[in-house]
Amino acid sequence: MTRPASKPAPDDELEATVDDAIAACEGDARMAVRVLLVALSHCQAELDRRDEEIARLAQDVSRGYSRGRWEDLLTRAEVPIPYKPDE
Repeated sequence: MTRPASKPAPDDELEATVDDAIAACEGDARMAVRVLLVALSHCQAELDRRDEEIARLAQDVSRGYSRGRWEDLLTRAEVPIPYKPDE
């Protein structure tokens, strides 16, 4: 009877990923950290840009059409609502 291949433990996967990142930077751990920080910065900027786009689109949708659902969705998604419906 053959056994299915077991998945590596999450810690083993993490260690392998760390080793891959360092190897991609020719063994320079500082360079690997620098590259990962730059990548993180780009990802954060992209998320911020998308949050702004969502807020802009939500403002363009009329309250009557959405029946207030956008406010609920944006609140649950923790996106700031750019306008007050009572104003």
